[in-house]
Amino acid sequence: MAKNNIEYLKIQVGRIILLNRLQARLSQFELGLKIDLSANQVGRIERAESNPTLETLVKICNYFDIDINNLFVKLNKLEEQSIIAEIKSLKK
Repeated sequence: MAKNNIEYLKIQVGRIILLNRLQARLSQFELGLKIDLSANQVGRIERAESNPTLETLVKICNYFDIDINNLFVKLNKLEEQSIIAEIKSLKK
């Protein structure tokens, strides 16, 4: 897989996790407590600054009750824009 594809996936995974966290009205600290990560680790995943382990991704998906495959299905531009818009609206 090309480096660009890996970076794209890291960004997509981070956005999906961020969206789910905001929808659940959790801080990074609160999510970290629930899945045994630090708030800094949660933030780095959301900002696509780290490569979470499979174990970490499974914990996150289990907590939010989302299928892990949904993290890796390439989104079209409209889906991406929708996620970004919802994140912005939830951050207000």
